[in-house]
Amino acid sequence: MSNESPYTILVVDDNPVIRDLVSTDLEQHGYRALAAEDGIVALQALKAEPVDLMLLDVVMPVLNGFEVLQTLRRHHSAGELPVIMATARDDSMDVVRAFDLGANDYVTKPLDLPVVRARIQAQLRARRPAVSAAGETPARIRPGAEIEGRFRLEALLGRGSYGVVYRATDLKLEREVAIKLLHAGFQADDTAQRRFQREGISACRLQHRNAVAVLDFSFTAEGSPYLVMELLQGETLADELRRAGKLSLARCAEIVTPLCDVLAAAHEAGIIHRDVKPQNVFLHQGSEGEIVKMVDFGLAKLMGDAALRERVTLEDGSPGTPAYMAPERFSQGSYDGRTDVYSLGVLTFEMLTGRLPFEEIGSNPMRMIVQHVTGQPKRLRELDPALPEAVDDLLAQALVKDFHQRPSAAEFGARFAAVAAAAGDAGG
Repeated sequence: MSNESPYTILVVDDNPVIRDLVSTDLEQHGYRALAAEDGIVALQALKAEPVDLMLLDVVMPVLNGFEVLQTLRRHHSAGELPVIMATARDDSMDVVRAFDLGANDYVTKPLDLPVVRARIQAQLRARRPAVSAAGETPARIRPGAEIEGRFRLEALLGRGSYGVVYRATDLKLEREVAIKLLHAGFQADDTAQRRFQREGISACRLQHRNAVAVLDFSFTAEGSPYLVMELLQGETLADELRRAGKLSLARCAEIVTPLCDVLAAAHEAGIIHRDVKPQNVFLHQGSEGEIVKMVDFGLAKLMGDAALRERVTLEDGSPGTPAYMAPERFSQGSYDGRTDVYSLGVLTFEMLTGRLPFEEIGSNPMRMIVQHVTGQPKRLRELDPALPEAVDDLLAQALVKDFHQRPSAAEFGARFAAVAAAAGDAGG
């Protein structure tokens, strides 16, 4: 590590002993260390000067680490500012939540300082330098700005790994839409550009009531790609699960059935979603009532010879979320739409029980991957014996290791709807 131009690491921990120990160790190894005793001080420090990486505790007063991370990701992508969560909490749901909110890595206490340094070095090697203000058009891409004289950006809705989404007004048609733009830091990245363009192509190909409608795909005057999408109102399935804990069989059927319909249509069109999870299921409240929407086909893989020549693999940005990924996704072998059925099986298990089928995985995401590849998931009725045996059997089949033995999305949906209807009739 160069002492002439050291990386700046912000260590955020409410325990002064840990904070000083880590900071001292980092400085002894050539880093420049800043320290913050809570989340508010950490966010203020980020405004005061540039930081290359944050080591962030979870359990803190006022603002916990998850809240700090959520706030941070509204302004800095994971590529621009890596965040490693450091905490004594090793519950699998905490790990999943951290990665879903945009953490780059997760280490547990008591901290092994050489391991922490190794994790920091790995993240810094992969870090994308933030684009300078002169190169990212921040003066244009903000609320109040217009794109091509057609769309006016109204408010920031959220950020993802590759794009930022704004509520916008279509000035020509006088309607509200959502605009998704590629992060400035990725605009010079050919791979990110291709992936973003592939999202537009995939989504435009899929016209379905339960898929978020993509209305247009174009480029700004500076050459930055953007998607125009229908504006959704409501909340994600993750929000409902966070509030309710778990869902009834009938409520689960209301969500699973349309998800299976849209996934079956996508698979028929040659599209695999590859990131089925609660955050990508939106419960849209429209004029007709609730409409379940599958969003973010940005990881979609177009099947066929042309797609195989430009395959986006785990080495190219780790597409997908490990807690929901099928075992074949961690190998170089082929797969088809039934990889989404595995993810849907994990999601359905979580909806019915409030837990993932693999629970005892510790804090290391590699242990989660090993469980998916070699472990046996819990049976549904181990956690809730009141659930129908037929649902237990269906989920067990969806979670088998060999994707050839899983049902298709259409089969899964039809069987789940039939079992839920039978259980409702029996209850009535």
